Amino acid sequence: MNIEVEIKIRVDNLEEIKKKVSALGRLIKSIKQIDDYYILCHRDFFANKPHPVEWLRIRTNPDRVIFEYDKSINTKEDGDQEYAEEYETDVSNPEELKKILAFLDFKKIVTVEKQREYWICGNLEIALDDIKGLGYFVEVEAKGDFGGTAEARRECMSFLQELGIKDVEGNYIKKGYPVMLLEKNEKK
Repeated sequence: MNIEVEIKIRVDNLEEIKKKVSALGRLIKSIKQIDDYYILCHRDFFANKPHPVEWLRIRTNPDRVIFEYDKSINTKEDGDQEYAEEYETDVSNPEELKKILAFLDFKKIVTVEKQREYWICGNLEIALDDIKGLGYFVEVEAKGDFGGTAEARRECMSFLQELGIKDVEGNYIKKGYPVMLLEKNEKK
């Protein structure tokens, strides 16, 4: 299990942010990533409003496929979460896994396609995302020991402020990309 503390912000100009991040850290990789999110036919993770507290996905990267279950911990009514527990394993045959999920009454509910750059800036992992159908985002995730989740969250927010992002506390996004896409599709 991994503990995840991250902050996500929508940005208008990803190239401007990339210039600032490149002065503070180093590029790890740039990849296309496809996340397929699943629900059980009798249990819709995305029905929990305003935000799901758990999700199941198959993440396809160029070099590996990961099957993952995440569960938010200490989620507040406004969707703010202290951290998430992540359980994941590599998948050697994704098509067989998809068949198994179908036999077990899991249904693919949404696909998130992103072009993502991973950067390391000290104990922070920065993801610069171009999400098909949504736009540009920056995610800052705490990596390592910060002495607790509150301090990790402060470090993430401080980094975003260092990038010149105004009112991080008021503008960070509490929803995941799949929820944002589902809401956008509902409005159509």
